[in-house]
Amino acid sequence: MNKSITRSLASVTLASSLALAGCVGTAPMNNAQTGAMLGAVLGGVVGNQFGNGEGNTAMTIIGTMLGSYLGSQWGAQLDTRDQQYLGQAVYSGRPASWYNSNTGYQYNVNPGQVYRANYNNQAALCRPVTISGVIDGRQQNIQTKACQDSNGQWQLAN
Repeated sequence: MNKSITRSLASVTLASSLALAGCVGTAPMNNAQTGAMLGAVLGGVVGNQFGNGEGNTAMTIIGTMLGSYLGSQWGAQLDTRDQQYLGQAVYSGRPASWYNSNTGYQYNVNPGQVYRANYNNQAALCRPVTISGVIDGRQQNIQTKACQDSNGQWQLAN
């Protein structure tokens, strides 16, 4: 195998390994992170197909960076869709359920009655929110609250 191809493949492998190693022992990756990782690997492979000599290494690096960015943007849109459904349920105060066909996750959101509370050192309207979901085949439940910020937008609060 030619030295520049070997060097380029080693670079892509090293970058992929570092990206994967950074994920070990942390919370599950969200769609944006998964998209960035897959995009980086695919972009590096595609970039490696272009350029000659030292240009080949540069194209691999450019492909990795561009693939990471595009993959991240694509993945973030999937996360955004779930956030929109959650936001609509909290805003309306009505329970909602949905299935994300891209992730295979099922969600149920049940917002409670509005009450007055102190949020960010200001009086605000808040409501309890119960979020349950089937993620990777396991039932997960989150009990949190949402409060209106100074602009009237509902925000999940701790």
